[in-house]
Amino acid sequence: MTLGYEYYGKYDDNAGDKINLEVHIRDWLQEMELMLDYIEINLPEILVPFTKQVVSRYKVELDGKSFVLSDVGLDRLENDQSLLSNYSHLKDLALAMIMRYIPFKGYSLSSEEVYIRWLDFLRPKYRLRYHRITVLVDIMGREPGIKFFKDFVEFWGEEIAKKLKGTHSYEHVRENRVKTWKEGNAMEFAIVDVSEAAFLGKFDKCISHESMKHVEDQELAYYSVCYPAPRLLEYAHENISMRRTQTLFTADFCDELRWDRNVHDEPEQPSLEFSRKLVPK
Repeated sequence: MTLGYEYYGKYDDNAGDKINLEVHIRDWLQEMELMLDYIEINLPEILVPFTKQVVSRYKVELDGKSFVLSDVGLDRLENDQSLLSNYSHLKDLALAMIMRYIPFKGYSLSSEEVYIRWLDFLRPKYRLRYHRITVLVDIMGREPGIKFFKDFVEFWGEEIAKKLKGTHSYEHVRENRVKTWKEGNAMEFAIVDVSEAAFLGKFDKCISHESMKHVEDQELAYYSVCYPAPRLLEYAHENISMRRTQTLFTADFCDELRWDRNVHDEPEQPSLEFSRKLVPK
């Protein structure tokens, strides 16, 4: 395979952007509630021990630190009965975890956008999920726990599809992704067009990996950070798919192929040997 490529390398630990933080925190809590619903439907006998162990892990993560949610407006979410209404203690600890990692710096939660460093934003997002996956593994055993999480992701995707399913042009997806990665200063990556409707991204550094590379169990970090995206992408898009052979959690780079299913059924993934040669020019 002899294809030209472009390489972009401007990773910065301090990279960030303006985002609506409240919208994202609501999403994190809704994802948590969706997992609890899935457990109650499919394995109700573990719901109580699962919840107790997640609470215990969040407490360990907080390491005795206490936070006043009203100081930054998180009490509005704490008191919102549409979010985790049956799990108030778990919700309070999750919000405290968010305060532990996000330096609000006098900012009070509102509907407005606020600048935040990506590392500060991603750590609570993924650590909240990581602990839940770890508890599944602790209760069910490693392979059954991972399988249960993977099955939950399909359930999660079905819920997303009810609200977001749509067709997106391949050209728009490619342009949007590359622009976001390039301008965000949160990746070091190469881009190769492997056909008129498929492109490969090879990532040597990634902010999501950086946010979780220090946790003990790198395989479960992979499931927390990397696994959901390709599956949820297919549920949200009528025509776009994504596949990885490996990620930075278990290898020295990540290879990510995106393609239009209306053009390709299952395109061949460029070899790891090919991807390994995509280095800064």
